[in-house]
Amino acid sequence: MKVILTIISIFICLSLFSQNKENEPTRLKNSTSKSYKKVYYPNGKMKEEGWIQNGKKNYYWISYFENGKKKSEGHFANNLKTDWWIYYNEIGQKINEGHYTGEVKNGFHHIYKDGKPIYAGHFVNDIKKGTWVTLNSKGSFIDITEYGE
Repeated sequence: MKVILTIISIFICLSLFSQNKENEPTRLKNSTSKSYKKVYYPNGKMKEEGWIQNGKKNYYWISYFENGKKKSEGHFANNLKTDWWIYYNEIGQKINEGHYTGEVKNGFHHIYKDGKPIYAGHFVNDIKKGTWVTLNSKGSFIDITEYGE
């Protein structure tokens, strides 16, 4: 009798473990691998850091110049830039900030010189569109230019 119960138990266990994966709960089928990644220059200074999900850059990322200063910061979605990005020169001053879709400027942008905003306006597919303003070193309007149709 014990032998028959043992054989039945083994059969039940084998059938449970060999179920079709389609019967797995949705949370297991759609699980994602998310980790924080840091990349370094050969000199040991940080090159970039941010989140990886399913092997792709996602969420917030920061990149650095080899001298340690911040080069850029912004968000990725599946390895593509998205939302608001800020770019800096090698001495830490902003040079550009605005909305991106991948590598393409799409949306409002500020363009800086010597760390101060000098232009502000919209891009559509990397092309200036609509009203752009030129600012003086104190941030006051000195010119307005219309681009596009």
